[in-house]
Amino acid sequence: MKKYIIPLLLILILASCKDFLHEEQVSVLKYDYYESETGIEDLIRSCYAPLRYKTNYEQAYAFWNIGTDEYMKSDETDFYAGWFNDYSSQLDPVDDAQISISGFWDNNYNAIDRCNVAIDKIPLVTGGTGFMKDQAGKDIRMAEARFLRAYYYFQLVQQFGDIPLTLEPSAGLELEWPRIPVAEVYDAIIEDLIYATQKLPETQDDYGRATANAARHYLAKVYLTRGSAVTEERGQQPTDMDSAAYYADLCINSGNNALLPDFADVFDIDNQVNDEIVFATQFNDELTLLDGNQNRTHLFWLNQYDRDPGMFRRIEYGRPYRRMYATDYALDIHDRYNDSRLRKSLLTVFFSTDTISTNPALYWTKHELVWAFHDIAPDTSWAARGPGDTVYVGTLKFALAPSMDFFSLGDTALVFLLNDRNTTLTDKEIIRRGYTIYARYYWLTDDNENPIELLDQDTTITVIMADGDPNTITINAWRKGKIPSLFKYIDYYRSDKNQERGTRDVFNARLSETYLISAEAHGRTGNYATAVERINTVRRRAAYHSGEEKPLQWWKFDGGTPGNTDGHEAAMEINASYWDADVPVENYPPYVATKEDRFIHFILNERCRELLGEMHRWEDLVRVEQLYDRCYLYNDDIILMGTMRETHRYRPIPQTHLDLIQTEGRALSDQEKIQYQNPGY
Repeated sequence: MKKYIIPLLLILILASCKDFLHEEQVSVLKYDYYESETGIEDLIRSCYAPLRYKTNYEQAYAFWNIGTDEYMKSDETDFYAGWFNDYSSQLDPVDDAQISISGFWDNNYNAIDRCNVAIDKIPLVTGGTGFMKDQAGKDIRMAEARFLRAYYYFQLVQQFGDIPLTLEPSAGLELEWPRIPVAEVYDAIIEDLIYATQKLPETQDDYGRATANAARHYLAKVYLTRGSAVTEERGQQPTDMDSAAYYADLCINSGNNALLPDFADVFDIDNQVNDEIVFATQFNDELTLLDGNQNRTHLFWLNQYDRDPGMFRRIEYGRPYRRMYATDYALDIHDRYNDSRLRKSLLTVFFSTDTISTNPALYWTKHELVWAFHDIAPDTSWAARGPGDTVYVGTLKFALAPSMDFFSLGDTALVFLLNDRNTTLTDKEIIRRGYTIYARYYWLTDDNENPIELLDQDTTITVIMADGDPNTITINAWRKGKIPSLFKYIDYYRSDKNQERGTRDVFNARLSETYLISAEAHGRTGNYATAVERINTVRRRAAYHSGEEKPLQWWKFDGGTPGNTDGHEAAMEINASYWDADVPVENYPPYVATKEDRFIHFILNERCRELLGEMHRWEDLVRVEQLYDRCYLYNDDIILMGTMRETHRYRPIPQTHLDLIQTEGRALSDQEKIQYQNPGY
């Protein structure tokens, strides 16, 4: 496996290796060390380290995915960060050890101060003999520091609104930190990113450093974010969308990045360094060098598969910290017949990991045979599932292979059916399968298997035999903790099945998102032709391709036919008339009535389809001022709680910050703290 860089603190010294930034721990250094070439090189590397905070603990989902139209709580979320979904009083303002708003705040300001020191010290470096031996090298390192400073401020301003803005290194303990209007913060971010686009190289010898394309991508995203505001004051300019389109197109046309041919290839853990990745946070497989800042995203988007019959926990299926539960909206906007992305993002079929089990649920019972089968023996000892397929009372429902290898261990043991309300699946068909099924929808039937009622919850059937012997059979439906796992973050390079600390990279920016930024910017200016071109590039890649073997569930539940290997690229393409009227699969909000509005909500849908679970959604909804409305349409938890307010478009300023800062040489009064705080908290 590859080695990654980036130290966590300024006290780390790092030496560059051939392909990646590399780190070693050394003793504490004096401040003037950073006026040397070696010191600056170490300092710049340390500026990358706070990127890791985003995925280190529960904040990986709390700040970016939960509490949106895309994800709500699963069955373990309440104890850790459920209030980020419910927008309850616990968020008012919270400073919990598990998920700390002050931790996010402090991490980014610590990172900004490192960048400020680097920006201040780089011009003072003389006599360099390495990368910074000339002005070109200094300019590149300066551009890295300014890119990262802009990145950290962009995170803060999206989450908190008006924030303290400092572009100079801290001089000791500074206590006066007035909030600066959002518009001024965006001006500073844009100035830094413009410099970065001009001075960063197209490629870097050390993989993981910022490049010109990373700066172009984020500059486009910043212009798009600022210009998307309608009622909020972000300093938006009439040229923002033109600028967003310009820089996104520069990134796309640079030739430095390219979409991978298959959507699934992007998330192959053995293919982390790939052409589609514009900017990534790197993690090291040497856990001792990361000082606790590991990638834990592999934990949060999973189901509790290891409690089902035939299933033990395996490293390949992950340690299931059930925090995230996809909304119906996030699933139903997919054209599953033509679009492969949902099935290539979710893990729906699990093979048995239990070679010897005494769990009675693994064995056929006479009650199951009598209730679920048509062709059964007079003595109820066996039933025919089909020609040459007979099942017997007391035998295993599925065969186990002798190998302990993960990919050939056993038959299917656990399936999450990604079907919809049009399904013909019945309760008896579920039982006849012989393995555990969690169906999104299924039909309750009578004794002759005539459908009675479409269900989306568990049902318990009581079966009474001729001799009066009763038993119950449970039909499983999706529920909290029991939905398909998102496998974009699965990390089977962890040291063991219970290891929380992951080491795979986090993809902060992919070129497919750049295409969608370009499409939105062009569409907002009325240039639908270019928007369609950009969108179709992403959608053609998302389609099932010619010769591709489609999953079994595709022809069972998505309308396909067995053995079909046709390509679906043409069916995925749209044209500008697509937004002239409602399209059922898009599930537009009822208040959307114009082409312009349909276009924006289509882009939100397309970003959900392409970037599901990739830690963009909360900021997407805030950017287009749709967080409140869409959450109350699509997030069942928020609808039930009813505690979300319009003011939740910003997070609360941390109480620790309010208690520390001063004004005019004195601590803030209670009233001044209220005035400093975001409205509604």
